[in-house]
Amino acid sequence: ALQTAELLQLHDRLLAGFTAPVASGRIRLGISEEYAAAVLGSTLPHLSADFPGIELEVETGNSGRLSARLERGQLDMALLVEPIDVPAPVGRCVKSFGVTEPVWVAAHDYALDPGKPVPLALHSKGCPYRAVAIDNLSRLGRRWRTVIISAGVSALDAAIEAGLAIGIVDRARVSESMRVLAPADGFPELPVHELRLMSAPGELSAAAEVLVGLIGHDFHQ
Repeated sequence: ALQTAELLQLHDRLLAGFTAPVASGRIRLGISEEYAAAVLGSTLPHLSADFPGIELEVETGNSGRLSARLERGQLDMALLVEPIDVPAPVGRCVKSFGVTEPVWVAAHDYALDPGKPVPLALHSKGCPYRAVAIDNLSRLGRRWRTVIISAGVSALDAAIEAGLAIGIVDRARVSESMRVLAPADGFPELPVHELRLMSAPGELSAAAEVLVGLIGHDFHQ
């Protein structure tokens, strides 16, 4: 006769068989450029190890472009930075990762010439921070010129740190080579945004539900 311990082990193995991950399929995930490395580094290892049946296809870009692709059904989910005062479509925000605080930044030794247009390092069209920068300066009546436009953050960061331009980054991403520009410098505070994991219209697949769980558990901005 089977002993109690053996019966418990058999019971556990049977349960494991019933609850083994069976989710499979392809998920098209969009990630806002500045968060791609953090999400992929925390989520991909667990996904590939524990859910080999799920194929993840990742696309990075600015939030505006990814949002448009999500609405057209060309992505299944997307991690987007959006103004907090713009509500997400009902039932489409799968998870919020809290707020992001955009700030004006420049190199430590950068001296702004008030008589010249503000030199800007701008994200490409569709990024909420691009719109924030232009709207903010327009309201102040400040002239500006574009020094660099890039969809990626590394080129913008390099231009700012080299003293070539002023830009906007999340406060959490301010590097040691940057200083935050304050209202005293002529740059008022910027509106708070939210980091949202959004889904395409329709029901989430089982594979997508798994990915939501992994991102929610492992990723912290």
